[in-house]
Amino acid sequence: MIVADVSDLLYPLTLFCQNGGHPLPTYEAIDGESMPEPYRGLLVHHGDMTSRLEGFFGGEIEIEVLHREHTTEAYRREVVLRIAATGLPVEYGAIEIDLGAFDGELRRLILEQHLPLGGLLNRFGIHYRSEPKGFIKLGADVVMQRVFGMPEAHEFYGRCNVLLGEGGRALACIVEVLRPAESTNS
Repeated sequence: MIVADVSDLLYPLTLFCQNGGHPLPTYEAIDGESMPEPYRGLLVHHGDMTSRLEGFFGGEIEIEVLHREHTTEAYRREVVLRIAATGLPVEYGAIEIDLGAFDGELRRLILEQHLPLGGLLNRFGIHYRSEPKGFIKLGADVVMQRVFGMPEAHEFYGRCNVLLGEGGRALACIVEVLRPAESTNS
């Protein structure tokens, strides 16, 4: 069962910032239609991010776990998604996964922390959809700059998303922030 406070648009990012002792990035909620490209094509949809990022960046995605928390009901992790062949960081994510929704090998692979949840759900043929709670524009943030290897200040775009499974069950709550477009060829 997801324990997210649905009134908190940036949950579980807020939890990781609080636990890590660093401030929440400044942000504003924006309408998906006003989001600039290529972010709109990557974020404004009801599909998974893994396949979108793999298609856009031309490579398989792997994860680097920055922090994690594990309870009997939920698994939370703060991650960087990277292109496996080059190591290029393409997304920062904070996710809370309802462990009760998964069992067997899929649950084991989630806890192994090598592949993103969307990729695993696709591999196992799990039917799900993304239901974005909102789209965000974040101000310059030292944590995001460090994650993406950027010495200068940048704005970042992302979405706050819920993955819904059969019967509308919330499988995961995610904040997904993309690499700045002008730096995609770095």
